[in-house]
Amino acid sequence: MHVAFAHHEPIDATKARWSAICRTLAAMAKQVPVTWLTPDTPARVDAFFENELRLTRPIALSVKTLPSIRRRLGITFNGVFFRACRKAVVAHKPQVLWLRSDKLAAYFAETMQASTRPPIAYEAHLVGELWAKDRGASDSSCQKIARLERAVYSGASAVAAITQGLLDELVARFGFMGPTSVVPSAVDTELFARCWSGAQSNTVVYAGTLQFWKGLETLVRAIALKPALRLRVIGDGSDKERAALRVLIHELSLESRVELTGRLPQHQIPAALANVACAVHPLPPQHSIAARFTSPLKLFEYMALGLPIAASDLPSVREVLRDGENSRLFEAGNAAALADVLAELCSDKALAGRLSAQASRDAQEFTYEKRASRLLQLFARVQ
Repeated sequence: MHVAFAHHEPIDATKARWSAICRTLAAMAKQVPVTWLTPDTPARVDAFFENELRLTRPIALSVKTLPSIRRRLGITFNGVFFRACRKAVVAHKPQVLWLRSDKLAAYFAETMQASTRPPIAYEAHLVGELWAKDRGASDSSCQKIARLERAVYSGASAVAAITQGLLDELVARFGFMGPTSVVPSAVDTELFARCWSGAQSNTVVYAGTLQFWKGLETLVRAIALKPALRLRVIGDGSDKERAALRVLIHELSLESRVELTGRLPQHQIPAALANVACAVHPLPPQHSIAARFTSPLKLFEYMALGLPIAASDLPSVREVLRDGENSRLFEAGNAAALADVLAELCSDKALAGRLSAQASRDAQEFTYEKRASRLLQLFARVQ
């Protein structure tokens, strides 16, 4: 099987999805030839593999650089890349075209007849219309996204979704009847090998972005309720998100107890997490992407490192975590409930150790090799 993966955005090391994309591509290329259609040069791809992931791009993962005009006078010109991508797909003749860009998937569905292009296997990470509503988009913008998504699912031959909740929503909303699979996010278990010691017995860690739907306000308010606890936030966001977090920390007089490290390269994260007491996944309940659709990298990285985890009790989380077995779950959005769970994990070493061991074992089911195999099994159903 020859797989082509196409994406119109250049690599951006500040976005976690690029680590996931590149690791999945590398794992897949160990099993089948993969052609990556991208605006990036092979040299830039190789630099990301080396500097961010500490990996070497596999020989079977070939990089085809396509012309692209990203921005001019504030406007993004996707059409240049899209047209070049269509020509490249015709020239390379892959058995499967794997996409995770809704815009690119809709373009192929609308501009090429099914008989003249390879089957499209679309990897879904959210419902765009619901995500737009969560961000306060206008009705017209939401309707435009809904039309785009209808084109995606009418043209796709197979769909992979990162959670069962997302797949159920897609089938119900768009009536997709083709082959499907749930393919969660993954973790490099060599880089993220179990190393938890819990030496810093009062330090709680959050690793991830500062986006509004990540639940950081709940976490910071929980820290304020337990004066013995400290918080380390590893990650970054926009200027606005960073400023809002600093304002909240100041309002709660937590400057001496909250450390903001900023973003770290992925290969530096294990060492930054090894000694903390526990890790937090504090998603709020009011956003669909958090409650049902997300499969965040940090969750699997926490697990593989063997960190005791405090996580929101939400459907997306319960697809991976089990309260009292590999984590402690708390009522989503409830700062007091989270504070109690954090205090418990920091003080009960026996519980923390038991959760740590089980989480590390469970993480072995979410390697990039297994993720690539799940995708390839889905692709084989549409050849």
